[in-house]
Amino acid sequence: MTENPGWKTTEFWMTAIGGLVAAVIPLLIAYNIIDEEQGQLWAGLILAVSGIVVPIVIGSMVKAYAAGRTTVKVEGIALEREAVALESLRLEVMESLAD
Repeated sequence: MTENPGWKTTEFWMTAIGGLVAAVIPLLIAYNIIDEEQGQLWAGLILAVSGIVVPIVIGSMVKAYAAGRTTVKVEGIALEREAVALESLRLEVMESLAD
């Protein structure tokens, strides 16, 4: 089984969002844009929402990828069958010409 690139994982996005929250909220508090209590509320809200949204988005990406790969595989099988049929027809024609 192959592994996903790191940026396609839920863990990556949750860590990235957590890191941004950890960096931005203290700055907002330091510049008196929000107070510490509001900062804690915003951090909790952002992490809670991202905990719900990120898995849904990643899941839809996986579903779209799987659908795309299925389409490619089905088209490949159809082309392979067509190639076999054409080769069979070519061999029949060659045999009939040889007779």
